[in-house]
Amino acid sequence: MHLSENAISLKDRNIKSNIAEVKTTSSNVEFVILPYYKSLEEVPNKKNLFNQLNDFISRTDKRSTIAILTSPIFANDFCTQLKNDSYLKLWIAVKLTNPIEREDYLSDSHSALLIITRYKESLNHTKTRIGYTYCPCCDKTTKDYGGKKHLYHEFGTLMSDVWRDISVDFERYPSGVVNRLCDLFGLPQYKFVNVYDQRKYFKPIDKKHSFGEYPQTENIYSEKSKLLNGDCIGQLKKIPDNSIDFCFADPPYNLNKKYESWDDGIDIQKYFEWCDQWLSELARVLRPGRTLAVLNIPQWCVRHFKHLNRILDYQDWIVWEGLSMPVRMIMPSHYSILCFSKGKPKPLPALVRSKNTSFEKNAIEMQSENFCIRANCITKRKRLKIKDSEMASNVWSDIHRLKHNSRRVDHPCQLPPMFMYRLISLFTNENEFVLDPFNGAGTTTLTAQQLNRRFVGIELSEYYHNITSQRHNELSSGLDPFRKINDDKPKAKNSRVARLKKQKYEVSKKALQLEIKNISKQIGHIPTKEEVTQNSQFPIKYFENYFTGWGEVTAAARTTGMTEFNQNGKG
Repeated sequence: MHLSENAISLKDRNIKSNIAEVKTTSSNVEFVILPYYKSLEEVPNKKNLFNQLNDFISRTDKRSTIAILTSPIFANDFCTQLKNDSYLKLWIAVKLTNPIEREDYLSDSHSALLIITRYKESLNHTKTRIGYTYCPCCDKTTKDYGGKKHLYHEFGTLMSDVWRDISVDFERYPSGVVNRLCDLFGLPQYKFVNVYDQRKYFKPIDKKHSFGEYPQTENIYSEKSKLLNGDCIGQLKKIPDNSIDFCFADPPYNLNKKYESWDDGIDIQKYFEWCDQWLSELARVLRPGRTLAVLNIPQWCVRHFKHLNRILDYQDWIVWEGLSMPVRMIMPSHYSILCFSKGKPKPLPALVRSKNTSFEKNAIEMQSENFCIRANCITKRKRLKIKDSEMASNVWSDIHRLKHNSRRVDHPCQLPPMFMYRLISLFTNENEFVLDPFNGAGTTTLTAQQLNRRFVGIELSEYYHNITSQRHNELSSGLDPFRKINDDKPKAKNSRVARLKKQKYEVSKKALQLEIKNISKQIGHIPTKEEVTQNSQFPIKYFENYFTGWGEVTAAARTTGMTEFNQNGKG
């Protein structure tokens, strides 16, 4: 299932004590197992449990790593109370063995594995790979690697922060998670993974969540769909209370991306004060029983949770496995859709409608796990009447980011249309109002229009506002706003890597990378430019002009290459 390179696999020890009684004496991995709480009301003496967890973390060695396994709602609430000398490094979503079915709502399909350290520096761990999965129909890798198979490892891809290859049953011992922690942190500085199963000490109380009361009112908002250009807080203040059926926000993440008008690297405290303002306005305009959904990275959603939990009711934590740039050895795939409702949430519209349109049906059904998206395999499955889809749960692994410039407009962060089709189809009915305070290039409002929903899109940048207006005009005239466009590439980028100029390739990039791999085998190390000049049959200018950097040139020489066929199967 996984391969940890150069790992000194740790031994696991079961510590049969309440964490309040434990004294740690050396740096190890401390793994705390808690129940899967469905609501905060189920937590016995929550304040005391929070204090015990924080005290336990404070007693660990300064180089220790602490892992906590529990439910998303408890993880959220605890992280808001985490002490200043503890650092949340990762929120890993781990698949549940037995998803929790909820009537008229998405099933709960994931648990939360928090990785916390006492040290502030980057997380120390081994380079761990997850083995490839294979399509049960064609027996090829679930992902089609196309002409880039020479750039991948023979075993699998680097681990991400969404674990679907192992699962957790909270009625049993999580041996899969323990084994992975033993290898993931198999470093010389550690000897043990100490396991503290606290489920018997903090059993859930049999108590249902009590929702806030709001009067059920008819929608008084009779406006037509509109695109507003201006500051989101100022524009939101013009919208009446209790008038919007679904609010969605994908705010600037404060991660130093370059936006056209917004300073996306401001002081973190000011950033969240600003977030609290527009979140409060969204809560005000939201109709009773309806949903506010915020997309962000888990660490930022924790802070949004802290504010929203005071004014709305927690509804769900949807995991979008939306792999971004591979910027570290644990690839950032976990993006959170934090959902809050105004009082008790109405049954999910997609589940109680008498009939879904074909557009809605395609959106709310997700591809079953491990089926590939190769056109010939999809055709084969249809011919054989193989069921390869199912109703979406709260883990979305089948929606992929926009990779090709021909599908993008001039904006650095564009969500894939299917992402918004699914959200809007799940949470709204036709003619209801969808609001996005950071509408950008218009993915939210365009998909809303295609689904016959009314919309309010707010955008600060006049440039992006004009792009969106033009796209809506195209849609109204019959053009697909998400069609493939072969015009000039967009200027905006969601990566710091510079684009290459448009040019004719005399030799394919794959051939050049394999050439480097052959040279590397001959000389026994990754070659320098000078060594390539001396040993390659191709001019050095090809290597300099066809790649973004020397790391891309030598990528194939630094891995083994893979095959898309299942070596243990019929391929």
